[in-house]
Amino acid sequence: MNNNFIRSMAFISAFCFALCSCSETKNNTTDSAKTTSANSEASAQTLSELSENSYKLVKYKSIDGTNFINNVKRAKSGEYYAFADFKDDFEEKPHIYKISPDFSDIQKIVFELPDEAAKADDKYSNIVFNSEGDAAIYYTFLDNGDMEEPEGYDPNFDYQAFYENQTATHAICFYNKDGSIKKFIDLSTLSDEENTGDRNFDHLSSPEMPDGDTVITCFSPYELYVFKSDGSYDTIAMPQEYTEYSFPSLITGTDGKVYLSTAVTEQDYSSTKTEIMEIDADALEIKEPSFIEKDNFSHFGSHQYDTGYGDYLFIGYNEDDVIGIKADGTSETILKWIDADTTAMNIIPADNDEFYCFSPNNDMERASLDIYKLVHRQPGELDNVQIVTIAYFGDNPMNYYISKFNREQDKYRIQCIDYASELTAEDYADKSPEAIAEHSKEEYNKLKLDIASGKAPDILMLDENETKLLGKKGALLDLYTLMDKDNEIKRDTLMPNILKALESNDGKLYSLTPSFTVSTIAVKEKFIGHENWTFQEMTDLFDSKDTASHRYDRMNKQEIFSMLLNSDSKLVDIENSECHFDTPEFIELLKFCNRFVDEVEFGDKSNEKAFEAYCMDLARSLMDEQELISRIELCGDRDLIYEKNDFGDDAIQLVGYPTSNGKGGKIRPSYEFSISANSSAKEGAWEFIKMLLNEASDYDVDAGKGADLSCGYSVILDNFNKQIDKMTATKSFDDEGNLTEVTSFESQGRIIKCLTKEELADLKRYILSCDTLFNTLDDDAYAVCYEEADEYFKGGKTAEEAAKMMQNRISILVSEKS
Repeated sequence: MNNNFIRSMAFISAFCFALCSCSETKNNTTDSAKTTSANSEASAQTLSELSENSYKLVKYKSIDGTNFINNVKRAKSGEYYAFADFKDDFEEKPHIYKISPDFSDIQKIVFELPDEAAKADDKYSNIVFNSEGDAAIYYTFLDNGDMEEPEGYDPNFDYQAFYENQTATHAICFYNKDGSIKKFIDLSTLSDEENTGDRNFDHLSSPEMPDGDTVITCFSPYELYVFKSDGSYDTIAMPQEYTEYSFPSLITGTDGKVYLSTAVTEQDYSSTKTEIMEIDADALEIKEPSFIEKDNFSHFGSHQYDTGYGDYLFIGYNEDDVIGIKADGTSETILKWIDADTTAMNIIPADNDEFYCFSPNNDMERASLDIYKLVHRQPGELDNVQIVTIAYFGDNPMNYYISKFNREQDKYRIQCIDYASELTAEDYADKSPEAIAEHSKEEYNKLKLDIASGKAPDILMLDENETKLLGKKGALLDLYTLMDKDNEIKRDTLMPNILKALESNDGKLYSLTPSFTVSTIAVKEKFIGHENWTFQEMTDLFDSKDTASHRYDRMNKQEIFSMLLNSDSKLVDIENSECHFDTPEFIELLKFCNRFVDEVEFGDKSNEKAFEAYCMDLARSLMDEQELISRIELCGDRDLIYEKNDFGDDAIQLVGYPTSNGKGGKIRPSYEFSISANSSAKEGAWEFIKMLLNEASDYDVDAGKGADLSCGYSVILDNFNKQIDKMTATKSFDDEGNLTEVTSFESQGRIIKCLTKEELADLKRYILSCDTLFNTLDDDAYAVCYEEADEYFKGGKTAEEAAKMMQNRISILVSEKS
């Protein structure tokens, strides 16, 4: 299935909060462009509402010396208490920080160590504190007996005996606000309960401190522990349904009470709800839920909850928005991240109904923390902005880049149009591939209706086949018309092979990708001495290597069929309404795939020695010529160095996928962006696409930012060349902890060497020679191919019959779509 289409149509995204790095620079303009999109009246109303009711992200200040401040709690006085780790702070005692309301003053609070800490051979400490500065520390003291662990690894030292001899005792210490000890409590009785069930008494889990004399925490998923400063402790059992889906967490409300937040399943694991329940520490009971969020039908996943502010008992946040939960159990939206020109960040309440946000600096050589503020927009702030619309389905992987674009210039504003329909219980009840495909098709049909009626969004993210069909029908703009007038992005500044791969038959460019990878196949050079082999050469190699015992059992029939199906760009010609499945070559391809196993057998993990032997055999199978081919994805990150090592000392050849046209290396675009032909915001849409191209050039910029634009090679030629040139070395930490450039490194006992300049020059030549796309079939055609091939693999029909059915059925599909 086409990767880009999957991304666009996905039901649910993995929940992740991206801490974005932001720029405060504005490209101010004097142009006054009114909203002129197809839905101009609705868009203008949205901008007016956005100016009056939304937040925007602004840079506040930077703090040097630390990469993070977390677990921030706000006192009623406006001050904050938090964890932090400053680079030049070598304080060994447990400590937290007290921070002024404007972050101008940061003071460290160091906690006094109990005498037992000095007597222990080693210790763990878990700090818990509340918004008023009350604190407690849970200690685990380790006694190594008469053994002493060496500072570095010693292969002659008996580590098993050392850890079996080691004993642990526990204590909890309540502290005054100045860090002095208020009460030390010996918890050695906990040691008697060690190693029973799933308890781990070494570390607290999700601890909360409702007052200066109480700590509530978990040591296992089944019970809560309540510690008091008078030395007593009790447990509260948690019902099984609170723990079977996820590990519960504790939060403190603005009322000072501690609550349990947990996800509870309804029908099955894809149908859940989040419940928040008060914990009565005196009665030792969990009360009925005070708030329930049904998150099983959300594209963005459930919210995570934290202490609220003002009228909100809690605030909840996910990658879409921030909500406030009131004491009566009702909720309301506080802000939408995309409206604030940012993706989800860690936030804490500030004065004037504003928020602080944190974004760590990812530079490993410089510790710095950027602090931002979410402040209210001024009325009329967006009056002179032109709307540029972009289509998406439920979860928009471009949110980070949309926010950045909107934040850094004030002439255009990207507005998202969601074509995803509300998910229902029935949608989740039927999770079959057919039902998912049908739901995706229904959503995409809504977009196609808008395109047909002239109301298409300005920017579209489509797969290759839809792009070609819409381009053929005149619905998409030829991007060369914009590129030829641009001073920055021109034909000769972009990768020529990518332009050729994306061009239509009549030489027009209806889509452009910011980045790409190259999918190919490698074999030992002594087997095939040239690039770009044919299908016959591949089958001849498999026929001639009877000693390659694993040549047919590392992939099953459907896997090898999918691999070869995706690589043949001639099977379907959507522009000419043709398909070619009933050829002798394709029939032989089916027969070749039928040589492979029905199911791949994996090592038996229950037998340690047998599994170790299986893993060793797997690791050496290419080197020992038990396997013949290796699929490789060239993605700009130390390409080929691991693969060359897998083949041992023998040279490798990139033969690519078997083809008859000498085009075996296949291009995989990260995303394909198109502009509607009737868009009245073409220039704004083009500026956004240009920004994406430049963002993808920043190698590894994308860690945690939603889309994988930089996971691959840049489509900008100069940046591609720089990317290749950098691969002569990689970064690694030396023995002193310094980050240095090295040309070789050790991985799992193997010495891995970076490519030489000569090898990289040849790699560059190879990539530039690849100018055909990996995927050419749409979902409907895939479904037909898999269905018919599966029936053949199971003996229900011959290869000839399966190929004929594919030809007939897909011909009808192609004709209908054309």
